[in-house]
Amino acid sequence: MDGKRLGRQTPTTSVILPYTKTYGAEAVSLYNKTGRTAQEWQELLLYDILAVEEDSGLYVHSKFGYSVPRRNGKNEVVSMREMWGLLHGEKILHTAHRVTTSHSAFERLLSLLAKAGYQEKEDYKPLKQLGLETVEMLNGDGKISFRTRTSKGGLGEGFDLLIIDEAQEYQDDQETALKYVVSDSQNPQTLFCGTPPTVVSTGTVFTKLREKTLQGETRNTGWAEWSVEHQSDPNDVDLWYETNPSMGTILTERKVADEIGDDAVDFNIQRLGLWIRYNQ
Repeated sequence: MDGKRLGRQTPTTSVILPYTKTYGAEAVSLYNKTGRTAQEWQELLLYDILAVEEDSGLYVHSKFGYSVPRRNGKNEVVSMREMWGLLHGEKILHTAHRVTTSHSAFERLLSLLAKAGYQEKEDYKPLKQLGLETVEMLNGDGKISFRTRTSKGGLGEGFDLLIIDEAQEYQDDQETALKYVVSDSQNPQTLFCGTPPTVVSTGTVFTKLREKTLQGETRNTGWAEWSVEHQSDPNDVDLWYETNPSMGTILTERKVADEIGDDAVDFNIQRLGLWIRYNQ
C-alpha cells in the first residue's frame, strides 16, 4: 500500500459462524485470473461465504446475507461466488428485482469468464435472450439462470445456489415461492445481497433476516454489514470510510461529497448504510 487511506475492510456488524476450512482463496484466485484484483473486504467476505464444515463438506452458512452501501462493488462478490460455483458443477439461480439488474449480472459474469480465459462455445454456452439468460458449462454440470422475481418464480426447478440480488426488495410471497428451489440440493446455499431498505422499499425478508440473525435466532446463517447505528452527519468524512469498504479504490471523497443533497436520511441509508426502523 502507498499509504492511501482506505475504507474499513471488515464489517461494522457481523455474525460469522466458526470454521476452519474455506474455498474462498480458490474463488479469489479464479477471479484474479480475469486481470481484476479482489479487494481485501471482498476476499474476507468470500472466505466466510465459502466456508465448509470439515467433516461433512456442507456450507457452514447455508444462508448468508450482506449489506453494503451503493457503488462499493458488492455484486462483484456475487460474481466471484457464481464463477466458482459454475466451475464446480453447481446449478445456480440468480434473481433480481429488475430485469436490467439481472441482465447486468449476466453480462458481468460473461465478461469475467472471457477475461479468465474461458471460450464461448468451447467452454460454455450462453443464452442471451432478455429475461431468460443462462450460462451452461460444456465440460461440467455447472449452469446458471438469471431471472426477475415473481411470486411464482422458480417453482418446479431445483438449484444448489440461490442468489437474492437487490435483497431489500425481496418480498414474503416471493420468498414463499423461491426458498424451496434449493431443498433438493445435497449442499444448498442462499446468498442475500443488497443495501438497507429505503422509505419506499417494498421488501421485508432482508430486514427480518438481519434482525433474527443479529439477535441469535437463526441457524446456519451468516450476516455482514457496513453501517452507522444512528442517523449521522452526512459531512462526517470519517464515517464515509467506516461504512464504505471501497473508499480509496472505487469511491473517492470527491464523489461522495457530490452525493450530499437536501435529504440527509437518504444519504444515511444509501451511503452510510443506516437501517431505518420505519420503512413499511
